[in-house]
Amino acid sequence: MFLFKKLDRYLLRLFFVTLAVVTLSIGFMIIVINLVELLRHFIDNEVPTEQIIEYYLYFGGWVIKSFFPVFILLTTLFTLSFLARKNEILAMKASGLSLYRITAPIIFVVLLLSAGHFYYNEYIFPPANQRLNEIKEFEIKNRSRHSYENVTNISRQISSGNFYTMSMFKVKSQEGVNFKLYNTANNKLKKLVTSERITFTNHQWIARNGVMRLFDDSTQSEFFKFDSLKIPEIKEAPEDLAKRVGKPEDMGLEELKEHIALMKRTGGPHIRESIDLQIKYAYPLASFIVMLISIPFAANPRKGGIAVSFSVGALIALVYFVLFKVLQTAGYNERVPDYVAVWGVNALFFLLGVIALIKARK
Repeated sequence: MFLFKKLDRYLLRLFFVTLAVVTLSIGFMIIVINLVELLRHFIDNEVPTEQIIEYYLYFGGWVIKSFFPVFILLTTLFTLSFLARKNEILAMKASGLSLYRITAPIIFVVLLLSAGHFYYNEYIFPPANQRLNEIKEFEIKNRSRHSYENVTNISRQISSGNFYTMSMFKVKSQEGVNFKLYNTANNKLKKLVTSERITFTNHQWIARNGVMRLFDDSTQSEFFKFDSLKIPEIKEAPEDLAKRVGKPEDMGLEELKEHIALMKRTGGPHIRESIDLQIKYAYPLASFIVMLISIPFAANPRKGGIAVSFSVGALIALVYFVLFKVLQTAGYNERVPDYVAVWGVNALFFLLGVIALIKARK
């Protein structure tokens, strides 16, 4: 069991104070930039002060979710650079402590913080981010909620083996476009209903201008055209369909997994969502990985002080996130395997971090 000694507590106290300063400083700058961007909307739409405060409380949560690895990177650089410039690391080494032992409490705590970042992203951030978007669109930008009536790419599971899709649902007219209803048994398609549109009339769903196909052992056996066909299988009301399937970042792991499974069963697109699912696991590890890389740079004294530490941190963060986005986009376009798109940069930087740590002056 890792036991914190007096020296460890000193290092961690300095680390957490620095983390607080870095988070508040950079977070404040990001908020100011966003404030300038939205200032016109605040004035034109006469947004109440309490609404603005509520928005930025939720916006602060987005800043933590998105920039936490950067905060950890800069905090590690500033903390160790400060100790190195004061020759405290040199004194610790002279007393017989290795660089590994000196930084062990920071490594341990950042690993815990990475786990906390994962928990935050999955269980705290999604509902808060949904509220953030609602405030921004409907209160600050004063957009009508009716402007969001056309909900696209709807997929719903009715029961085991029964599900349906619509390419678009128009809430105001209570009409779906490009409707498909699937009925399967033992992983075999038994019935497929397709129609140009489906409407909600007299408290029931009716498919219009479509075709119903019945299958036996996956071989088409019957074929019917219809002008209208009742679809009693769908129990949802139009207002239920108006609830949008959020972006992957707005979903929890289980919700996103269910959405991907449904897309696979219905033949819908799921590559992007599958990559985003893995990113939910990979991104929180970025804090730990960039921290490993930063230790050798910061632990040895050099001229330039905070400016040099900030420049090194900015460069590492820039390279990491640019490569991460490039591979993510390549994965979306199926140019690289999904595991490379998600884990490639983490694996590369982790390897570089371990090598740099091994070669660092002990």
